[in-house]
Amino acid sequence: MPRKQRLLYLSAESTHPQSEALSCAIYEPKPGSITEIDPTLSRLPYNSVHDALIDGWRIIHFPDQRGSEDMDIIGYQFILEKLEEFDD
Repeated sequence: MPRKQRLLYLSAESTHPQSEALSCAIYEPKPGSITEIDPTLSRLPYNSVHDALIDGWRIIHFPDQRGSEDMDIIGYQFILEKLEEFDD
């Protein structure tokens, strides 16, 4: 089975990896896979970037450290990756 890259876009309350997650989207390396942010979710798969790191995700993009007050609404976006085996 080939190893493929999964992507996790996670918005957090601050640039600190242990700050609370606000939203997330996981992009799967499968044909026809659709990624959507579900506003009805009562619980995210990870409470923080740190929780995702513990589960084996790696940070590949850190949010801009010079954030403005506007960022308080949408959060600070981290991008993480995880390489896993997938059947084609």
